[in-house]
Amino acid sequence: MSYEKPLGHKDEKQQMDFSNPLLIILNFALAGITVLFLALTAAYLFSSAGWKWTQFGFPKWFVVSALVLAASSFCIHKTLGAFRNSDLASLRKYFAGSVALSCGFVGFQIYGWYHLQLKGIYLGGHPDGSYLYLISGLHALHVLAGMLILFYLYFKSRKKWKDPVENLLYFSDPKSENQLILLNRYWHFLDILWIYLLVFFLLNHL
Repeated sequence: MSYEKPLGHKDEKQQMDFSNPLLIILNFALAGITVLFLALTAAYLFSSAGWKWTQFGFPKWFVVSALVLAASSFCIHKTLGAFRNSDLASLRKYFAGSVALSCGFVGFQIYGWYHLQLKGIYLGGHPDGSYLYLISGLHALHVLAGMLILFYLYFKSRKKWKDPVENLLYFSDPKSENQLILLNRYWHFLDILWIYLLVFFLLNHL
């Protein structure tokens, strides 16, 4: 079900003000996360020369989880578009898809760690396996943090969708749009970061 855009609603895409304090905080946080993972992958490279390598197959479930995370990133992107078009039916669909796919990502990550343990690769074992646990685990923690925000926005929005008046106000609320913009930026960042980490491990493990 779609709703007409209220008077004063801009047809063009709203761009968040770069002086917005929440955007500034998020950008600093993303910069810090980037430095953290670059440092970890650099430490992996500098330390690996002296390692006694453990031969094990790279968990295919991590590749599957990358596809699932990319799909969830797509859904979150479409969620913002549905909001801007005041398209409640699409908003419900893509919001629910984002929630389900984010849970699927975590599930595939856990399944990947489980298969590592079946092969005798543990967190406290050889360094290559330990780095894989550490880096993938830290990334999963950042995904979980994003999921908390995603779930909060989803269930908060669902309450407003039930009331026609609240729903109209919701679609004309700049704060709600800004929250979705911030969520999109964070989630796309996590998606790109996981692809980088996945390629890094595949290249250096093989």
